This record gives sequence, structure tokens and C-alpha cells, in this order.
Amino acid sequence: MLDVHPPHAPTHTWRDFFIHIATIVIGLIIAVGLEQTVELFHHHHQLQKAREELREEMDSNRRGAATQLACVHQVQDELNADMALLLAHRATNQPLTAKLNFDWSFRRSRSAAWNTNKQSGALDLMPHPELAHYDYTFTVAQVVMDSSEKWETEIEIAKAIAARSPNGTLSPQDTTELITAISNTRGYLARTERLIAFEQGALNDSSFDH
Repeated sequence: MLDVHPPHAPTHTWRDFFIHIATIVIGLIIAVGLEQTVELFHHHHQLQKAREELREEMDSNRRGAATQLACVHQVQDELNADMALLLAHRATNQPLTAKLNFDWSFRRSRSAAWNTNKQSGALDLMPHPELAHYDYTFTVAQVVMDSSEKWETEIEIAKAIAARSPNGTLSPQDTTELITAISNTRGYLARTERLIAFEQGALNDSSFDH
């Protein structure tokens, strides 16, 4: 803030008085204008910094979504092979002809920049359509993460069931439970695959690139 000091000389006439008042008013106008200009530049810098951080995070998530989709397809192929083994085992009551595969690795989406700028209030400076776009994109990314946790849990359950019979001689109960767990996992994987497609659509939207 700028301090406005009145003239030290005493005022003797109305003319001096009005000059004195005008000097104070002009000084205040200049001080307020300078303060608002500084604030405007600060907000502009804050918004640009937030946009840069969000753009970097979305670029990372764009690459991550492709990795996520590849992981989903890999796990789906593995589970299809597992299901074929289990159905053949149940039909023939013979030991499994190959080892069941429940390996998986899923890349998590990033949201640190989004959460940090939301808490700092920087996102309040954005035009509403731009903010709505980012909000949708990161919300869908979080939904993908929530969906992935469901199939990750189911596949770990299947892995634990299979571990009961490491030599492949599964009991009828184990076989039934494995088929159920794999069926559940495939359903959650299909949902995750669809959600990733929504996320990729939002991430590839260049309408708000700066």
C-alpha cells in the first residue's frame, strides 16, 4: 500500500483547501489503481502457473491412460486363458494342464496438481467452462481408480484361492470359487476399460490448451 501524505503547509483559502482535497483524492486513486494492478498481475501469474501444472499432469495421465488400457487388455487375456483351463479341468476332473496366471500391474493416475491448486483457490480464477473441463477430467480419472480397485481385489482373491492347490489339483469348491472370482474380475475390468475410454476422450480434448 502507498501512503498518501497531506501537504505540510497550512491551507488559508478555499482554493488551497480544494487543491489539498484533490491531491489526497488523486493520491488515493493512484494507490488503489497500483494495488489492483499488482493484484491483477499476481492473479494472472497464479492462473498461468496452475494451467502449466495441470497441463503437465494431464500429459502424464494421457500417457498413463494408454498404459492402463494395455494393462486391462493383458489381464483380460490372462483371465480368458485361466477360465479355459478351469472349464476344461471341471469337465475332465483332471489336473490343470498349465499354471493359472493372476499377474497384474496398473498405473495410477496423477492428481496432485489438481488437488493442490483447488485447495489454494487458484482454480477460482479460471473461466467456468475451462474449470468444468478439468473437473470432469480428473473426476473420471478418480472413477477409473475406484473401478480398478474392485478388479484388483477380485484378482487377489482368485490368486489366494489358487494358492490353496499349488500343484494344480483343485477341489470342486476351489474351481467354482475361482470361476466366480474370474467372472467378477472380468466384469470390473470391462467397466474399467469403458471408463478409461471416457478419460482418454477428456484428456485428448484440446479446447482449453494454452
